[in-house]
Amino acid sequence: MKKGTAAENPKAPASAGLFFLFFGISAITVGGGYAMVPVIGSTLEKKGWVGEEDFFDLFAQAQSFPGPLAFTTALLVGKRLAGAKGAAAAGLGVMLPPFGAIVLVAALLGQIGELPPVRNFLKGAGATVPGLVAAMIWKVAKMRAWTPFRAISAIALSLLLCLLPAFTLVVFFAAILVLYFMEIRWNSSR
Repeated sequence: MKKGTAAENPKAPASAGLFFLFFGISAITVGGGYAMVPVIGSTLEKKGWVGEEDFFDLFAQAQSFPGPLAFTTALLVGKRLAGAKGAAAAGLGVMLPPFGAIVLVAALLGQIGELPPVRNFLKGAGATVPGLVAAMIWKVAKMRAWTPFRAISAIALSLLLCLLPAFTLVVFFAAILVLYFMEIRWNSSR
């Protein structure tokens, strides 16, 4: 049996204890998964539920799964401590506070979203998104070894995405496949 399982750890919590632990951490921690993980680790260690080494093993496993880091960490910790019920309780506990916050903000915006100061703020905030995306693209593009083929492909894909917004996902994923295989072919023919 793995180190840190409920059978080996008499202090291991019930599903309700995991739910409330993860709910509390998620409700008060700001900054996403990487901000929550140290709090989760130290709390579990203080309670004697999971040792530091075992937690870092679970955290390393959580990073290999897709999805929010805090959620996958909660699932793995919950499963280790209380099986499937523990995983469900921990996952629900970590997801409810941000879900509630989103619902609350949406309801609030529904009530005051048409007020001129709020509308102007949202327009300004929305204007920053293209700038943030452009900065990320620029940073990645600077590190790329550009060839004429890659430059033309990037420009063509950008134009297609702008001209065919209804087919964004299809165009994007098709382009990834086509360009990937073209790169392989190009590299193998050199």
